[in-house]
Amino acid sequence: MINTFHTSYNPPPPPVPPRAGYSRPRPAGNTSLVKFLSVMLLLLMILTFGGFLYLFQKLNVFQDSYHEEDFVLKRLQDCADSGMGEESMTECGKLMEKYKTVIEKVSQANEKLSKLTGGPHFIGPAAHMVALTVPKDKASDFLKTSSLIWDKDHSLLQDVKISKERDKLTIQYPGIYFIYSQVTFSRNTPSSSLKQSIRSTGPKKDQFKELLKSFCSLNPSTSNMCTASVTGVFHLEKDQQIYVTVTNTTLVNRDSCSFGLFKLRY
Repeated sequence: MINTFHTSYNPPPPPVPPRAGYSRPRPAGNTSLVKFLSVMLLLLMILTFGGFLYLFQKLNVFQDSYHEEDFVLKRLQDCADSGMGEESMTECGKLMEKYKTVIEKVSQANEKLSKLTGGPHFIGPAAHMVALTVPKDKASDFLKTSSLIWDKDHSLLQDVKISKERDKLTIQYPGIYFIYSQVTFSRNTPSSSLKQSIRSTGPKKDQFKELLKSFCSLNPSTSNMCTASVTGVFHLEKDQQIYVTVTNTTLVNRDSCSFGLFKLRY
C-alpha cells in the first residue's frame, strides 16, 4: 500500500546563541525622578543637620553669656562686702569702671529719647480755653469788661485754675510755659485796628504786665472779619494769673477764639 499523505509542516530552526558582549536593552523607567528625589532628600538632611548644629552653638553661647553675667553679679555682690582684701578691691574697681561706662551710655541714649518724645510719663500743667457765647442780655456785665470770658465746661484744664469770673487762669506750678491766643473780630467798624493782648498779674494784685499783643483791621470794602494771633514762651510764678483783653468785646466772633498754655519740660 502506497502512503500518499503529505504535510507542509517544517520544524523551526534552532535559536541563535547570543553574541559575546551583547546585553538586552532595559525597559525605560523613572530613573531621573529617583535621582532627583534622592538629591532633594540629601539636601534636606544636610539643612536639618546644619540647623540643629547652629541652634546648638547659639544655645551654648547664650548659656556662656548667662553664666558670665551671673558670675559678674555675684562678683559685684562680693564687692559690696567690706571684708575684702586690697587686691579684690582693685579688681572690683576695674569692674565697676567697666560697667559704669556702659550705664552712662545707656543713660545718655534714654535721655535723648526722652527729649525727642517728651518723656515717657510727663503730664504737666496745661489749659485750652474756648470762648463763652454771648448771653441774650446785651446789657449784662458780661460785655462790660474788656477781658474775654471762657467756657469752663467745654475747655481743658489740667493743674491750672480758673477764676470765679472765668476770665483768668491761675498758675499752680512755676516754670516755663508756652502761651497762645487767637481772637477773631467780625462786623464792619470804623476803627482802623483792633487789638488783643495777653496780660498777667502777679501774686500781688498791683503787679500788672502785658506779655503779648497783636492787631488786625476790619476793612468794610474787602472783608468783615479778621484774626489776631499771638504766641510766646514765658517763665511764670505760682499764683500768677494770665488773661486776654480785647479792644471791643462786642466785635469778637466767639466761635473762633481760643486761649491756652502748657508747661514745657526742661
